[in-house]
Amino acid sequence: MSININRQTPQSNLALDQNKAQKQGNASTADNTSKTNSNKDSVQLTSQAMSLNKMQKQTSSESQVDMKRVETLKAAILNGDYKINSEQLAKNIGKFETDFNKAYSS
Repeated sequence: MSININRQTPQSNLALDQNKAQKQGNASTADNTSKTNSNKDSVQLTSQAMSLNKMQKQTSSESQVDMKRVETLKAAILNGDYKINSEQLAKNIGKFETDFNKAYSS
């Protein structure tokens, strides 16, 4: 039985093995990165969400804020002069409920 005192062969084999392992590790990391990049996330909206989005766009495009009217209402509220028309309020709540139900039933 012989003993290799210089250990040249085992060390060189060890260095080669480490080099190979590192290259394989780099290759597998590159493969994982390309696999990750090829997978794309996607979102699909339900028909209810699309209806609500459509309704929101319609109301936002139709309504413009009348700042003069807002200031008049603020002043009336602060002065205690603002009167609530309960019939008009009830009609508007009913209209909102009807529109809301239509959006969910479509």
